[in-house]
Amino acid sequence: MALDWMLVKGRNDKAIGAVGFVDNKAAVIISFYDDHDFNQDGTVSWKEKAQSFLPFIGKKGRVLAEVAMQAYATPDIAMRDPAIRQMAYGQLVSFAQDLIKEGIYTVYFARGVKMAGSGLAVLVTSNTIKQMVIREGFKKIVKEAFDAAI
Repeated sequence: MALDWMLVKGRNDKAIGAVGFVDNKAAVIISFYDDHDFNQDGTVSWKEKAQSFLPFIGKKGRVLAEVAMQAYATPDIAMRDPAIRQMAYGQLVSFAQDLIKEGIYTVYFARGVKMAGSGLAVLVTSNTIKQMVIREGFKKIVKEAFDAAI
């Protein structure tokens, strides 16, 4: 049983990914580009690397959601397996949920966690480097706990 691939084209009629079919059922969706390659030229420049550290821009799954939605919008692929619609919406919802979680954390928790971590670091040590390590560690632990809770 082999996969039968169909290209997915995006902006400017450029191939951005592919959908693999098994017995005319969509089995896998792949992207040809990295999530951090915003202009989809095949390389991640230093500017794109810097932008990927921003909380809302550098989220994983952006390109895969784009490929899935473009696959759903391609008539040949949609006619071959109408269930591609559910796959595309599932990818988009998964990506959007991550953005919403990040937004809730940033708006409601990030500032307070930073202040609490700074206060804790000052109480523990007077060394600036150690304070930074404590602050960053505290932020990471709280963020991981938040992600696990949601």
